[in-house]
Amino acid sequence: MGMKESRISRIFNPETGRAVIIPIDHGLFMGSLEGLKAPFDIAEKLVEARIDATLMSFGMAKLTKELFNRKNAPSKILTADFILLSNIPGNVDGILGYDAISSVEQAVKWGFDAVKVLLAWGTNGKILMDNIRSIGKFARECDKWDMPLMIEPVLWGRDVPDDKRDDPILIEHACRIAVELGADILKAPYTGDKESFARIVSNSHVPVVILGGPKMSNIRDVLQTAKDSLDAGGRGVVFGRNVWQHPEMEKVLMALKDIVHTNKDVDNVIKDHGLRE
Repeated sequence: MGMKESRISRIFNPETGRAVIIPIDHGLFMGSLEGLKAPFDIAEKLVEARIDATLMSFGMAKLTKELFNRKNAPSKILTADFILLSNIPGNVDGILGYDAISSVEQAVKWGFDAVKVLLAWGTNGKILMDNIRSIGKFARECDKWDMPLMIEPVLWGRDVPDDKRDDPILIEHACRIAVELGADILKAPYTGDKESFARIVSNSHVPVVILGGPKMSNIRDVLQTAKDSLDAGGRGVVFGRNVWQHPEMEKVLMALKDIVHTNKDVDNVIKDHGLRE
């Protein structure tokens, strides 16, 4: 097994080949976000819950170094780029700019098992080409260092109409381009139905995990979305706000682990963990 394959194997559970990934990188773009105002405390809970992996910024990696040096700590994935959402901190006005802020060499030095970059469609031509040019550089550097590259293709730019942001055909195009750019892992939006998502999984030939996006209305929707993606061949979830903004975070973590790793159905998982719907 090569070094890249070894790193990927640390992200995905060796028995199931799947992963519960809980990102805590939102503060990088959004500031002191509700539910993540005390990021070290959340990181500690994730370590204790024995999730498979987390996404974090370089700054958070420095703060939590000792936590993640513990035996059996989750794998770390580095969020290596920055999207400017507003020129006022804490505001979200759309994608105003994009640039790389970390390096693959940093990821190697600090014990990360993958580097994650965003591919944001619907922005203006200059921002989009800055984004694509940066991904190309990351792909070359990841190849040099045998570091897995996770690409997150999303339809967040202003030029994508609201009613097209979950469009399965657009998501399929975006995922294909991400694979062509060199993705070893896709962090993709769920298309909303098993058939279209299964087509993406089948044609990508790399592990596909789904992003959680904005907070969903209830925990059943969160768990059902996870279950449906797995049924269609997905390899796991990358859920942030739907976990650490939930008042019963620890129960949600255990429920997600059951959904992802034991194939239990949603009704049983909700009952087993005493989750309030």
